[in-house]
This record gives sequence, structure tokens and C-alpha cells, in this order.
Amino acid sequence: MSERGSAAEAVTLEELKQHLRVEHDADDDLIQSFGLAAAEYAEHICARQIVRRDDPMAVCDSISDVPAGIKTWIKLYVTDLYERRSLTEGGEFKIRNYDHLLDRWIIYSRSDPDE
Repeated sequence: MSERGSAAEAVTLEELKQHLRVEHDADDDLIQSFGLAAAEYAEHICARQIVRRDDPMAVCDSISDVPAGIKTWIKLYVTDLYERRSLTEGGEFKIRNYDHLLDRWIIYSRSDPDE
């Protein structure tokens, strides 16, 4: 599997902006970085790549095949990041209502194919 932290885009910038109802281009870099961070976190939670780069257990082969539940989770996670981007004080941990959208794709135990 590829190095952690190198997630591929799983939702396009256009899809994220439409979901956020952002019509300007001023925040494009920020929104795109949030999208990549969300995809990276989804891969961490699921213990596999969303869009295949080198993982035989990846969810799908291209961005056009990303399941709706994963796309929705990423959009909602990006919404949280975008809407709370100016908060400077910590808050208490709470489970987001949409976190279970990833449950179907989580791998809980994975054997190393090189063993």
C-alpha cells in the first residue's frame, strides 16, 4: 500500500463547491486541500485506499467509481472543516452523525500479501 498521507482525489473540486454552495474561486485551494485531507482520513478509517493507486483492496479504480456513501462522507467532512476553519479553541470530541457512512468499507483485519 502507498505511503500514508498521499490520498488521491475522491471528490472533485466542483462537487465540493456545489455541496458547499460556494460560487467564487477565492477558496478553491483551501477547499481542494480539505477534500484531499478528508479522502486521506477516510482511507485511514477504512484501512485501504479509496481510489486505487497501489492497494489491491482499494474500494474503486477511479474517481468516477467512488461509492455515493464515501462521496457523501467526504463532502460532509469538508463542510465541517470549511465552516469551522476559523475556530481556534478546542472542543470536545463527538461522533459525527455521518461517520457510519464509511462502515461498509472498513477493513478490520488485513493480512500482508507479502507474508
